[in-house]
Amino acid sequence: MTVTIRGSSPPADPSAGGPLDHLRTLIVALPVPTAPMTFPSRDAALGLALMDLSLRLDHLARLSEQLTLVDRGHMSRSISVDVDLDLISGRLRDTLIVPGEAPDGHPSLWVPVSRYSRRDLAPVVIKDSSGEVVPRLSHRDANRVTAAAFVKLLHMLINAHEDVSAPASPIHQLRHTHQRSRWLIEAAITELIMVGSPAGQRLHTPLDHAGLLTRQGNSRAVRDLALLGLEALFPAEGGDRLLIPFARLLQLATRQYILVAQLALNRPRRFLTWDAPLLPAQHRPTPLRTLAKNALPVNREFVVEYETEIPRSVKAYHLTLEVRQEISVRRFLMSSDVDEEFVEVLAQDLESVARRADRLGTYHKLLELEMQGIASRLAELGRRRLVDLAGYEAYLARLPIPVGPGSAPPARRLSADEVIAALSAGDCSLDVLAAFCAHYAADGMQHLARSGLPGPALLSIAAGLRAAQVGRDVTTDNDPREHGAHAHWRRPSVELSPQSTEPVRVFAFMALADEAPALIENITRMVAGLALVVLGIGTFLAGGLEWLYSAKVSPDFVPEQADAVVAVLLLVPGLLLARLDLPGTKSVLGQLHKFQRMLATASVAVTTALAIAIATVQSDREMTRLFQVALAVLIFIVVLCLCEFYARRIHRGSSVPRSSRVPRWLRDARGAPGRTVEPDDFFDARGGG
Repeated sequence: MTVTIRGSSPPADPSAGGPLDHLRTLIVALPVPTAPMTFPSRDAALGLALMDLSLRLDHLARLSEQLTLVDRGHMSRSISVDVDLDLISGRLRDTLIVPGEAPDGHPSLWVPVSRYSRRDLAPVVIKDSSGEVVPRLSHRDANRVTAAAFVKLLHMLINAHEDVSAPASPIHQLRHTHQRSRWLIEAAITELIMVGSPAGQRLHTPLDHAGLLTRQGNSRAVRDLALLGLEALFPAEGGDRLLIPFARLLQLATRQYILVAQLALNRPRRFLTWDAPLLPAQHRPTPLRTLAKNALPVNREFVVEYETEIPRSVKAYHLTLEVRQEISVRRFLMSSDVDEEFVEVLAQDLESVARRADRLGTYHKLLELEMQGIASRLAELGRRRLVDLAGYEAYLARLPIPVGPGSAPPARRLSADEVIAALSAGDCSLDVLAAFCAHYAADGMQHLARSGLPGPALLSIAAGLRAAQVGRDVTTDNDPREHGAHAHWRRPSVELSPQSTEPVRVFAFMALADEAPALIENITRMVAGLALVVLGIGTFLAGGLEWLYSAKVSPDFVPEQADAVVAVLLLVPGLLLARLDLPGTKSVLGQLHKFQRMLATASVAVTTALAIAIATVQSDREMTRLFQVALAVLIFIVVLCLCEFYARRIHRGSSVPRSSRVPRWLRDARGAPGRTVEPDDFFDARGGG
């Protein structure tokens, strides 16, 4: 049976696109199997090992990505990793060993090196440092062993369930008496993994094309028991089903591919590189915003934002951006949520102490120990973000476009009492955290239990930490080239969340512009030249400049040789427009030049309309008015060009991007406005998980 995906009609229920909902759909639609799914035990073990390694990727020491903006809406990526096979435990090695005798006599392993979305359907070729192609496991084989792993997980969950010994429970029936229902669940899991399920869409099955069906006989009972057993294994109580580990793993398996390479054990350290599938943009600006950017002088920058995930075990991550030489990278910075989980744990500890403050108050030393533990972590957060701010300030000082003075508010010098008062009010700005770090290092925070912090003030601090986004760091560009950018992220030497295995989410902000000599400069000279041409012709025909301001009309304003004037008004703008070298509208440079293109086209349209009027109008008064209107429109276009220069200057002087993905603490520290702007293109490389 073949199951396809319908992407045109979103489900009415927001949860209808979840993995467990897709599983229920297949249980209702698939034929009831007459035999169980048979997978070799080695396939199940290999699938479990590949899933485990692909989620953690502990064997990757360094990860690098090179981004190239192909055009508006598409980005290419070249990925390189450093693989260390010695970091894979011996128990996993026995499972990952490639069966059969190796051609060179050295055994090899199946090693997962990445995950990417199933919507990216381009072939991936992995090469090593010598340029040789590295064999890899096909996606079909990887999905097959993954399905075997999930069938094995289902057996383990059923056997370990608390109701497996209760004869009346659906779990007991799945395990002992009604195994066809379990076979149906296994077949549905296998079909779902082999076919996949894109995010936010529902499965399209043959039942959508059939009328009212009546399930009869044993089929209905088998399906009902399978659905009851699935509900007993994964109850809907408690909110989001993705909090269930099995559902989260199933979502990853159905929306992502595992890229598995075959690496020989005789070379434990390898450098691998491959070109990832072309990445499409996730969303575009609204039509109203697009119209404003095309018709108003507000299109000074082309903003691109990029999001990906890197393994938490990676020690270094390099992100490189390449654009055309005609485009300049005005701003480039990267932010990660490496400390986000630690901040959440700290906020929960603050809330816990706040709830127990009255009971702990009778045990003064215990309360003081709790507060000192919180204070040490809070001071470390302030120190880290202060280091990030210093690096960002140094980045602004290196820019070829200097940021205007006074763009950042002056730093506040706070005493210990003022710091306590600010924290009690929920002010977790960088100034307050840095001052708290300084006082804590100078032993100025030794008696926090008596400072008035324990109690409702701790709740305000927890809310302030979440609002300020202090769990997100900042890494800036260190590439001196104007048409390229590079950011080098390093894992902190002291891991504040040592037990976390969740990947680190990385956000990159890129502001692209056409710096001087820019197209607007040539367009301004062109429009000014056309205005001088119209002024010169009108002055020559009128015999002076009186036609500009006097109500008196010259009787000889209509030229006797109109063909010569028409030729000048048609040829000169055409020659000037041809020398502008306007780029295509689909390119990034074309998006930056949309408003400027409109100004150039409008100026040519004015002179063309004036040429048509000269060839047809015979009245001196009408001819004078047409020349006055044409000159006024050209002067207005020149004013718009000057407004473009002023707006570009404002954009160049902005110190912090107005993006929601830039940490709030950095925007507050630099005095940036609170309103954020959506990017022109957003690329998500997290793999659809």
